[in-house]
Amino acid sequence: PDLAASPSAFIRAQAQSLVNWELWNAKTLGRARVENKPVYVFIGSFLSELSRATCQQSFTNAETAAYLNQHFICLIVDREEQPDVAACARLYLQTMKQKDGWPIHLWMTPELQPYDGAGYLPPSEEWGGSSFAMLARQAGNAWTSNPKACRGHASEAVSMMAPHRPEALPGTAPAALTEKLTQAAAAWHATYDSAHGGFGTAAKSPEPELLRFLLHQSPADRDAALTTLRALFNGAVHDPIDGGFFRHAMDAAWRIPYLQKTLSDQARLACAYLDAAQVTGDAGLAGGARSAIDYALQRFGAPDGGFAAAEDATANEFSGYYVWTESEIDALLGPDAAAFKAAYGIASAGNVSADDDPAGLFHGKNFLYRVTPVGDAATEAKLTAALRRLRVARDKRPTPTRDDHASAGAHGLMLAALARAGAQLNDPGYLAAAARTFAVISKQFVVSGDGDVRRLRVSEAPGAPVDYAALALGCRAFAKAARRADAEALADRLLARVGRVFFDPAQGVYFASPVNLPVGLFVRVPADEGPPGAESLALMADRKSVV
Repeated sequence: PDLAASPSAFIRAQAQSLVNWELWNAKTLGRARVENKPVYVFIGSFLSELSRATCQQSFTNAETAAYLNQHFICLIVDREEQPDVAACARLYLQTMKQKDGWPIHLWMTPELQPYDGAGYLPPSEEWGGSSFAMLARQAGNAWTSNPKACRGHASEAVSMMAPHRPEALPGTAPAALTEKLTQAAAAWHATYDSAHGGFGTAAKSPEPELLRFLLHQSPADRDAALTTLRALFNGAVHDPIDGGFFRHAMDAAWRIPYLQKTLSDQARLACAYLDAAQVTGDAGLAGGARSAIDYALQRFGAPDGGFAAAEDATANEFSGYYVWTESEIDALLGPDAAAFKAAYGIASAGNVSADDDPAGLFHGKNFLYRVTPVGDAATEAKLTAALRRLRVARDKRPTPTRDDHASAGAHGLMLAALARAGAQLNDPGYLAAAARTFAVISKQFVVSGDGDVRRLRVSEAPGAPVDYAALALGCRAFAKAARRADAEALADRLLARVGRVFFDPAQGVYFASPVNLPVGLFVRVPADEGPPGAESLALMADRKSVV
């Protein structure tokens, strides 16, 4: 297959691999049965550092690649493109190996049942653990010497997983639900970091849906949410140069960002800042929403209304992209450098401590974060001009890698953010962008009159329940903001379809795959993919909800 033509950046990166990768599809899976050959599946993703490490360390070894090519049909799966396949593999790892995490290695019989698997494996034996090459040979030898035993192990594994029944849902009577939400707010507040904002210890995530929830709880909860949102905006998790928010911080004080930005995070944080601005009337908080949305439009957006998914600068070769030495600042800003350095925490020795940077990637470098209060208009204008000059310089650096195709769900979240911002901030530009995105969703993600959804607009992989929910969320928000009856009707179709295809009324659960399992899936797994957050889940529970 032509991996270079895949919509998945993760798969395209393996187009020249020594391993003879094939794609997970009915034709390839059927060949395993015909040839009576076992299958090796590698499931990873663009944003997973360990997935990248495995590709660079293990699959570049000529001997290992030759062994895989000889003994297995080798399949590579992007878990973001095919979350139903990933869900099955993850359940196997959790059930049979008591492990979790990505990437996942899976060895399957020709009948497409798993007989062995593992999480991340290093290229060589470390601390008494197995290397990838060792476990691959172990799986290959097991099949060669005793295929009957492998089939027995696989059958036993599938019987242990299927039918998989999730834990019973708690009661949802209004009084019981209110009590549980109050308890949840108290539990989260107990982990609140009053010194820096946020919850828990490093690494710290923004948790936008949590912040939105806490805004409507007790005064103390609301204050914690607002303090956190302001700390995020002033910290290095927010990029003051182009406005994007990073995925999370590696430290407690929000000063060392994890160098990835995603479309869905911009949309989720934009909605959190819009909520905060609505609750408080603080225009500064609305600026957080504008920052996230403008970044998404400028860096991820396409003219037709579609979006890319993510930027990743975690590889060592990009470690200097977001940081600055004092000498660089001085050379670029000249007489304006002193004021800028004071405002953004620039230190001659760098502002990243050795304790927070054990690998020394940022030695002598500075992340930008605001350390002084907002000044008068003239002062802020000079700082803004300085940031524009830094952006020109940064754009000349090697550009972080990019995943060009965002999922249907990420488009739905962005549609919701654009529509809400357009209405709440009275910005016709955002509403126009929302209209373009709605057109892309209607024409390229929704592929049938019944409301069937594809995961990526350039892939035949079906959408997951989270995609339907987030698309419905966006359509409802757009219908409300632009008074578009067609958007409201599409939201209704999407919610009806996800209910028919993925919902099990007997268990009250949405599953990651339909009742009739596609070829290669060995168990039906509850849908537990990460955010879009509570709103879209609430839409699936109450199909007449209005965002």
